[in-house]
Parts: sequence; C-alpha cells; structure tokens
Amino acid sequence: MSDIELARRLRTLRRAVLMLQTELRHGHVDEGLIAEIDRQLEHGLGLDDRCERLPAAVDALRENTMTPRAELHGDTIRACERLKDEIEAIISRLG
Repeated sequence: MSDIELARRLRTLRRAVLMLQTELRHGHVDEGLIAEIDRQLEHGLGLDDRCERLPAAVDALRENTMTPRAELHGDTIRACERLKDEIEAIISRLG
C-alpha cells in the first residue's frame, strides 16, 4: 500500500475513533463504530508492517467495552486517545 493510501485509510480510522469517543462522552457505546474500526483494521491496516502497533491498540479498546462497569466509558475514552496517538504517530512517520 502506498504512503498516500495508508495515510487516507488512517485518517478514515481516526475519524471513526473520534466519533466513537464523542458517543462515549455522551454515555453511549456505539457497537457499530467499534465494528467499523475492526473492519478497517482487518481490511489492510492491520496487515501493513508500518501499522504493527494498531491491532494491540484496537484490542485494548475492544476489551474495555466487553464488561459493563462504572469505569467503562472513561477507560474506553482513554483507549480511544491511545489509538488516536498510534494513528498520528504512523501518519507523522509517513511524512
């Protein structure tokens, strides 16, 4: 995948993560957005060597949503922040 295509896909992923984070701040867990984030990773991003840390960040985000608890939203929002940081780090290395 070219740098331009990778950057485009990463920006699309970042938008999905940002939308999920916004929903969480409003007290909603949007399973559709989580599924979309998973799909984006499975359709190329997770296989690209430059994105080797993304699968772990997405797994951490997914794990935070699995067990209903009082800290669910806060922990998942922080997992979104970490995932966005990983995305930004990859985009910045692309130049």
